[in-house]
Amino acid sequence: MASVYRARQVMLDRDVALKVMSSQLAQDDAYAQRFLQEARMLATLNHPNVVQVYDVGVTPAGLHYFSMAMLPGGDFAQRMREGMNETELLRVLVATATALGFAHARGYVHRDVTPGNILFDAHGTPVLTDFGIARAVSAVSRLTSSGMSVGTSHYMSPEQARGSPDIDHRADIYGLGVLCYEAVVGEPPFNGEDSFAVAFAHVNDPVPRLPEEVARWQPLIDKAMAKRPDDRYQTCAEFIDALREIAPTEFATLRPLAAPPPPGSTPPPPTRRRRGAAASSASRLPWFAGGGLALILLGGGLWWWLSGSEQPAPTPAPPAVVAAPKPPPSTPASVDPDAQEAGLAQTIDETPDEIDGMLMEDEQAALELALAQTVRDPVAALLEAGRANIAANRLTSPPVTNAFERFKLALVIEPGNADAARGIASVAQAYVDLAAPLVEAADAARFIEYLQLAESVATAHPQAAEQARAARTLRERRAQGFIARGDKAVKDFDRDAAVAAYGEALAVAPGLAAAERGLAAARKVGTPGYAFRDALSGGGQGPEMVVVANGRALGKHEVTRGEFAAYWTAAGNRQFGNDLPGCRDRNSGALFGGSKRRTWQSPDIEQTDRHPVVCVSYAMADAYVAWMSQRSGQRYRLPKAAELTPFAPPLVADCRGNLRDVRGGCQDGHAGTAPVGSYAARPPGLFDTVGNVSEWTSDCERDNCRERIAIGGNWYSEAGEPIRQSRTADSGFNTVGFRLLREIDP
Repeated sequence: MASVYRARQVMLDRDVALKVMSSQLAQDDAYAQRFLQEARMLATLNHPNVVQVYDVGVTPAGLHYFSMAMLPGGDFAQRMREGMNETELLRVLVATATALGFAHARGYVHRDVTPGNILFDAHGTPVLTDFGIARAVSAVSRLTSSGMSVGTSHYMSPEQARGSPDIDHRADIYGLGVLCYEAVVGEPPFNGEDSFAVAFAHVNDPVPRLPEEVARWQPLIDKAMAKRPDDRYQTCAEFIDALREIAPTEFATLRPLAAPPPPGSTPPPPTRRRRGAAASSASRLPWFAGGGLALILLGGGLWWWLSGSEQPAPTPAPPAVVAAPKPPPSTPASVDPDAQEAGLAQTIDETPDEIDGMLMEDEQAALELALAQTVRDPVAALLEAGRANIAANRLTSPPVTNAFERFKLALVIEPGNADAARGIASVAQAYVDLAAPLVEAADAARFIEYLQLAESVATAHPQAAEQARAARTLRERRAQGFIARGDKAVKDFDRDAAVAAYGEALAVAPGLAAAERGLAAARKVGTPGYAFRDALSGGGQGPEMVVVANGRALGKHEVTRGEFAAYWTAAGNRQFGNDLPGCRDRNSGALFGGSKRRTWQSPDIEQTDRHPVVCVSYAMADAYVAWMSQRSGQRYRLPKAAELTPFAPPLVADCRGNLRDVRGGCQDGHAGTAPVGSYAARPPGLFDTVGNVSEWTSDCERDNCRERIAIGGNWYSEAGEPIRQSRTADSGFNTVGFRLLREIDP
């Protein structure tokens, strides 16, 4: 009879169930009238357990349609298959009976009470749907002729199966009885090879007996499914009372439901309002599962055979089609959305007796009214609404009715729309603007939330790439504060604080290279092999140090001429003046003299600023250490012999021969010292401990501190020489330099 689609109501940005009549059936005026009658009925049944109708009309192609609330919770048939407890069954039966009683009180009979026509909304509320074959009992015009059986065979009453012209609300009560039977047994009471056999059973066969465990339901089902309508419950209220007697405890847990007035009572006078005026409420559900209508048309011969009655009466001429008017155009943004949605439900102000006979005198006028176009350009409407949402700070929430969703929908309707693309960029920019003042806020949660929203929106369209970059820039700005905190913790050798600070930086700006490097270094703080430099007062950094044990770090290489020159310029020249100690040649005791006096600046071997400084006395080395401690604020000193010895391997020959032919005897390619770092590093990362220069230590030779101990080989060592050597403290040697040690607080 019809197809049900999930559709988009653009003006209100909501999904609806759109029921469109079959184009073949639309050619039959009787079917078209029945279809529109269903819409009119539903529009007048404003009840929480009856599906809500929003709009009704005819398309330019002549297809009749109406839109309804969507119901996402499946149907009663599915719930019966999955199994339910007695309380849930009672809840569904009471809700369905209440909805039917409400319809009966207004003169309507559903005539197709099936599990597939009871759907559930998002909150699990049962909702009666599919009034496609319902009719007004007292209507002047009949859409179903005598002898025509209309309904679903497994659930139709005997009078429906016989095609009786006198079907009233008690046919629906019979359907409730069938629902009860199927729910407690698991299958309908009557089955057969075809619908004819099932209909025959409804007319002639007794109600089957229930299993013993559910036998207490038998009296209720027998009375509801009585063959004669007079023997059934006469109202849905009576049926509900019977349910209460079966399960009083479970019934007491149900939410109170107002029982409908019995048929024959005077319903409240309808509220008169113009067509298209706002109804009292509207369903706002996210999904609808439309069940197909099982429609059985058993011919007059079947009716005659089953009932033995008279031949069917001729079918009366079908009434003209009534097309309901379109809803008014979209309302301003200031109007309450709920009221706006409710305004789409058409309210019929005629009495039930008038409904089927309500005809417009001019069918052409009806068609023109149905086809009247009052819809704005949806893209323009979405853009306007999106801009209003931005102004109201409805950027990405609430669902559907927010700026982002409106601009996205506009792009779905019209891909490439520049205004919609700019709208998405505007939403992203709005979040960037919200985040910007929070760059230095104590709590980063809101700052990050805004940027995540900005970046998420920006991914929807390339137009927002600039906003994505701006969000990244804000992240990096905030991360810099954490990086600075981490850098300070590293300098203070506070490993835990450093790791935490860099971790916070990465939480704000994932993938930020500076934070990743800092975190990797922080995890090594204080562990052997960790390299660092101390900042110096007045700018610059001290020599690179390597942690070798808990509480100690050694210079990565010996102090260079360039590093010593900085000290000499700042303080050494004033401390020692021109009274420099003599510089002894290699391992010999001879002093250079005469016109070839040697100093650290001219040691008579070829050097650059990257070579280790030589020709410095113990006092000069110790003075350099004191200067470094002052400039860095840290505790530097010369190492003890025991602190250097583990890193000085047995000696091998570096150069052979005497000073005069030294250039021809070198094995490392250098006639004298080599640039620092030329020899392989020894664990945990110290260079030049194999041989370049021997290194001063703070140890005295026994009790004689005029002699100090030097450790390690040098550029003129011979294989097998001891690594521990005694040197005159007040002299310099062109084979002896020094390395720093820095103490680290635990």
